[in-house]
Amino acid sequence: MTAQPAQRPFGFFDVEVTESVRVTPHLVRMTFTGEDLREFAPNGYDQRIKLILPTDGGTLDTMPRGEKWFLAWRAMPQETRPAIRTYTVRAIRNELAEIDVELVDHGDLGPASRFARSGTPGDRILVHGPLAGHPDNEGGLEFRYDLADQCDQLIVGDDTAAPAICSIVERLPENACGLVCLEVEHAESIQQITAPAGVRVQWVVRQGERGAAQQQVVREWLDGHPSVGTTAGESTVLVDGDEGAYWEVTTERGAGVPPLSAWIAGESSAVRTLRRILVGDYDVPRSAVAFMGYWREGHQEC
Repeated sequence: MTAQPAQRPFGFFDVEVTESVRVTPHLVRMTFTGEDLREFAPNGYDQRIKLILPTDGGTLDTMPRGEKWFLAWRAMPQETRPAIRTYTVRAIRNELAEIDVELVDHGDLGPASRFARSGTPGDRILVHGPLAGHPDNEGGLEFRYDLADQCDQLIVGDDTAAPAICSIVERLPENACGLVCLEVEHAESIQQITAPAGVRVQWVVRQGERGAAQQQVVREWLDGHPSVGTTAGESTVLVDGDEGAYWEVTTERGAGVPPLSAWIAGESSAVRTLRRILVGDYDVPRSAVAFMGYWREGHQEC
């Protein structure tokens, strides 16, 4: 990787696959290595990164890497540009110059899913991620870790959010409390998660309408919560779901500690439904919320 100014929050990392392991029948953990990963910021939690993958018509050599790389990439002909997909870092080992990323295997539907199923040691890709030399978190991390031991945690997601949720839960302090609820397509996708004693982890297998079983679990938990709408705060809808997956996060935290912190991710319409339940039905304050559509039903985003 070309030397990059320390003030840049993100950079490109040239990496190659060293291992590919199926965590579940539908989830593949890939280990990447590259000497520059020693400078990858070990933020953890739900840190998002970009995987840049070669396609039939686009190679990694053609990928722009300047300050306005994304605009340059968007301007490339679609048939000749590499594919870009967003994922969560599952584990970071700076001393070994390694990171783990877990990819859902959707079948032969898109470049990332194909890579999850066929990628082998030696395959090279690019990672766009945070640089350790930058002093602040400049994006890609929505979990309110500053509240992890200050208020109850409500962490909800589907198969695509499972890697981020596992990463978050593994870093929670011992005195953390709350609910973690994951909805998966298949029972064999259920994993063991080590959580603090005060954090209830519940997996539900999808039956019928997407998100229905999960919504019931969340409602029952909120019914038993001592308080919800007690602090001010504001959130901003960054994407409304028409042009992309729904995305809304806190932009004004307000004063004091909220009664709970909500982190919700998964299919866009299911996230919007949970948003209506939390904010509309239970008056959950928007001082500590993240509603993130990781994907949209009917759109190829894998």
